[in-house]
Amino acid sequence: MNILGFKQYNGIKNAFRRTLDLVFCNDIVCVSDSTKDPLVPIDLHHGALAIDLQFADFTPLTRAPYVQHIFSRGDYDSINAEISGNLWQKEFSSRSLQDAVEYFYTFINSLIEKYIPSKLITAERFPVWYSSALKKCIKEKYKFLRKFKNYGNRSDEESFKLLRDRVKTLEQSCYRNYVNSVENALRDNPKKFWSFIKAKSKTNVMPSSLSYCNSVFYTGDSICNAFSDYFASNFLNSSSSSPNFNFSTPEDQTVSDIASISVDAKEVAKLLLGLDPSKSAGPDFLPARFLINCAETIAIPISLLFKRSLAEGIVPNIWKRAFITPVHKKGSRADVTNYRPISKLCIVSKVFEKIVYSQLYSALQQSFTVSQHGFLKGRSTVSNLVLLNSYLTEAMDSGSQVDVVYTDYSKAFDRIQHNLLLRKLQRIGISGDLLRWFSSYIDNRSQAVVVNNYLSGWVTVPSGVPQGSLLGPLLFVIFVNDIEHCFHSSHLLCFADDMKIFATITSEADAVLLQEDLARLSDYCVENHLDLNASKCSVVTFSRKRILVSFDYKLKGVNLQRESIIRDLGVCHDSKLLFDTHINYIISKASKALGFVMRNSKDFTQIKTLKILYCALVRSNLEYASQVWNPRYQTYISRIENIQKRFIKYVCFRNNERYDSSQYLDFCKKHHLLPLEIRREIADMMFLLRISSGSIDCPELLSQVGLRAPTKPLRYNPLIYLPPSSSNYRQNTFIWRASNNFNMLSKKLNLDLFNTSNASVKRLMGQLFFNG
Repeated sequence: MNILGFKQYNGIKNAFRRTLDLVFCNDIVCVSDSTKDPLVPIDLHHGALAIDLQFADFTPLTRAPYVQHIFSRGDYDSINAEISGNLWQKEFSSRSLQDAVEYFYTFINSLIEKYIPSKLITAERFPVWYSSALKKCIKEKYKFLRKFKNYGNRSDEESFKLLRDRVKTLEQSCYRNYVNSVENALRDNPKKFWSFIKAKSKTNVMPSSLSYCNSVFYTGDSICNAFSDYFASNFLNSSSSSPNFNFSTPEDQTVSDIASISVDAKEVAKLLLGLDPSKSAGPDFLPARFLINCAETIAIPISLLFKRSLAEGIVPNIWKRAFITPVHKKGSRADVTNYRPISKLCIVSKVFEKIVYSQLYSALQQSFTVSQHGFLKGRSTVSNLVLLNSYLTEAMDSGSQVDVVYTDYSKAFDRIQHNLLLRKLQRIGISGDLLRWFSSYIDNRSQAVVVNNYLSGWVTVPSGVPQGSLLGPLLFVIFVNDIEHCFHSSHLLCFADDMKIFATITSEADAVLLQEDLARLSDYCVENHLDLNASKCSVVTFSRKRILVSFDYKLKGVNLQRESIIRDLGVCHDSKLLFDTHINYIISKASKALGFVMRNSKDFTQIKTLKILYCALVRSNLEYASQVWNPRYQTYISRIENIQKRFIKYVCFRNNERYDSSQYLDFCKKHHLLPLEIRREIADMMFLLRISSGSIDCPELLSQVGLRAPTKPLRYNPLIYLPPSSSNYRQNTFIWRASNNFNMLSKKLNLDLFNTSNASVKRLMGQLFFNG
């Protein structure tokens, strides 16, 4: 089932309350009981089933023709000579900033037209691996076929047969060469592999007709505009969010203070040289490959424009535009509301943002609340979950219960009001020209939807932080940085807009205090125009007590639904912290991914290609946040390890080897794959060392690492103190488990808690397995 991507949809039982008939499909199927109107006499073992499956008449939207510049074949010596020979300082000084930016792009575009070759791209009816010789041969084949049908000449028939055989041979050769090129480029250019997969599965095509608001659209332009209207509906009303801000210094300004950003041409050139050459162009149509090849010369005019932008507090309009690409989420592909927007900004503007971001983050780093783990250096989903898990197990180990409220916002990033954002930027310490620059940065932004080279009209973005930008997530973190003031009696952990509020509940009075914190959160969301979706918020009680304190928590007057299992930042938590649900989930997901690899790698010949795909697509599902859920019991460890055993068995089959399950560890050594259990131990050790060395910016986790200071010599003198624990699940928490492993391995591997690098840990523990 997993190899073929199937799912069983039949839940109808027969007269003996058993399910003997199975309905497998890789699409959604509706199975119902059809015994009321059967076509034949009913069999008690095999009842009549009605199977409803929709077969969509899917016609892809044709691509609009366009002119493509071939930047890999440009004359960059001439381009760099003309850029360096232009008097940029003189040209810019006599123009306003907007005019200077327009002059810059006009000049660069003229060089592109002059020195970069171009070609017209039309809708391609042949697969991507077809060579020009094969296409020509196919056209000749059909030419002789038409002549034979029209005139019946036997020589034309012989020519057609000869060309038909030649086409088959050429097609096989072209496909083999293309697959070999995809395989050889998998490590350095994985995009080519995904293009190959998408071409085979046709999952990235847009249907030729889409519906929105009870209307159906059939042309590329109308489909783009429908997407544009839908994405624009997520924003706040423009009248309530347009900046009309008083730039005077507030009385409650924080200690942090940053009013300007410095820009250096050498730093700009370094950032341009570090761009990914495969990145396509944004609304300014300057791709990364062009900027890399002209980095040394074009950095001078770009740095001059950056400096003027910061000094004048104005962001040019071209750098505030974005192309939006709709990406299908779920449901019918013919419904506009089943897509989410992906934003594409100008690469030059993202380089500008990187300069501002690095200096702004350094100035404000100490101002961010410790409860926020999203988009901040040294913090992650893992640090967030490990902290929660430590709190829960400590409370459950003492026989208490913890109530955790999980919240959900509606379009949080799109509905940030600009006036409120500027006020909070000012309070956190941003002032002067930089504050004026941010006012221009968030104001008057615009976006247009691009689908198959069709372009919608440009619409203004009246609210929210810029999607797809570097500064957007940081601005959101600053906006919600003061949310922790709502919680007087409970604890808070955030990852951007994912938030959980939790407290130990010993009586109804504790639950009332938690409810008061939730009431303050509701008021905060109203004041800050955040749409808290109470119907999707939930509460989970973590405890192993038989008698629980039950309380009906409310948000915005709506009773929160109680759950026994919740998916938090990609990890399924059950109310007893057994993590068996999560292990079942990742095993199922990894098994499906392994089936995907096995189905789509039949044309690949190299074993290392299979290993790369396995590590990237399968093993990653089995290792995400393993510090949180690392199993203690052998039954779970074996089930997870079975995924890798299946892969090694498949590798042996492809390599014409005989597989013996009793020699699993020997096969792991032969193919240079560590057992998954050992890899989880390495992940634990590396995370512990990062906490101890300060790479993980989480003082709460660091305080839980108990360093021992012995007063007298002992035979066994471990460095890290392990607190006593009365339960297995407490002993299996990350800090306890990782500290215990470190105490056992530190002398054997000569590990230093503060100076050993992660690479050294990985190498030493790998050598211990391969040489042991």
